[in-house]
Amino acid sequence: MKSFPSRTLSYMAFALPLLALPAHAWEVEEIGKITATFDGEAFERSTVIVTDGDLVSPTANLFLTINNISSLSLLTEDGNFVIDADFMSHTPGPETAPISTSVTFVPDGMMQFWVSDGAPEPLEVTFTTLTVEGDEGHAAGSFRGLLCLADDFGSEADPDNCRPIEGTFDTPFFVEE
Repeated sequence: MKSFPSRTLSYMAFALPLLALPAHAWEVEEIGKITATFDGEAFERSTVIVTDGDLVSPTANLFLTINNISSLSLLTEDGNFVIDADFMSHTPGPETAPISTSVTFVPDGMMQFWVSDGAPEPLEVTFTTLTVEGDEGHAAGSFRGLLCLADDFGSEADPDNCRPIEGTFDTPFFVEE
């Protein structure tokens, strides 16, 4: 049984309440773009840094874990779209093949979750730029594949109800240990 990667759940669970704060309580700085066409509908969203007093929270991060594994997460400002890629390196480059990739999309105002995990075709993510220097980096590239409908965060995707997605991303990110 396939379900949402746990990191996607935790990132979205963190971002959604943060982004739902009253507008006067925080500042938002756009740092990058994700553009996509999902089932024929084009959209563009931003990756951002949200600042609330001393709390600074970027939505684009490379998380370094044990055993030299890293997880790149590019989450949009509204928390409705995320690209995840895992690598067997703390300093992946554009030629470093991800060991796993996923896209999760929750269209605005809908309680439908579209996920690449469980799709009948694998998601393709290509990096034209992927650099890590100290506590910052930059990722640019493209993705394409199918997203399948899941009833909610914990539900398995329906491989018989899928739609095409393709797009590009170009954003700085921040390294977290």
